[in-house]
Amino acid sequence: MFKIWKADGGYENHLTQYTKTDGILSLLLFGVMIVNYALLAVLQTRFAWMDENMWLACGFNVFMTAIAILFVKLRKQSLETIGLLKGRWKSSIAIGVILASILFYNNCLSHVIAGSALVSIQKIVTLFVYYFFVSVCEEVVFRGYIGTRICGLIKKRWLAVCVTGLLFVVMHFPYRMIAYGMTLSDLTIHHLGWMADLFITHVVLQLIYLKTNSLYGAVISHWMSNFANQIVM
Repeated sequence: MFKIWKADGGYENHLTQYTKTDGILSLLLFGVMIVNYALLAVLQTRFAWMDENMWLACGFNVFMTAIAILFVKLRKQSLETIGLLKGRWKSSIAIGVILASILFYNNCLSHVIAGSALVSIQKIVTLFVYYFFVSVCEEVVFRGYIGTRICGLIKKRWLAVCVTGLLFVVMHFPYRMIAYGMTLSDLTIHHLGWMADLFITHVVLQLIYLKTNSLYGAVISHWMSNFANQIVM
């Protein structure tokens, strides 16, 4: 029943290294990300120019990625332990491209064929770059770091994936509540489908990483899914 959680050998070897300290650091990183995105939302709501400047948001995502890498280095671990540089990267990219193609058609092309228009070329270019930084950040932080280090606290693989998935869903709450003035019920009771979509997305992307010990496929899929969804008017 749980053969689906059988991991790549390299991924499996990395998990044996993690202790309770790594698990606690993963929760600390989650807390830093919550504060980071909440601060971004506050700045964007108070200063109009910040709301219109996506490069500021890119900077916040670069900052979070750097914090995750700093945590890795402080523990004297390699970037391979967060799915970068090594692993079965060719397989990961191939899976990512296939999934990204399906998602791009579903989130964008199908709507264009049905008659929807695209946003301006300038905005398409901006969104293309912006969602690259978003996907790299969220994949490194959640699938690369939290999704693996939390195994220092939770030994059951499927449970660790589910807990990280819940954290991934909750991570989106502060920004939306502050930036869009949404209440907790708006994000939960009235958006159950959105929450389920985020959780399922997490599981699929974690499986790509788990099976290939490479984060690249998850980044590509995440990137194209978000990008395609935002360029249709």
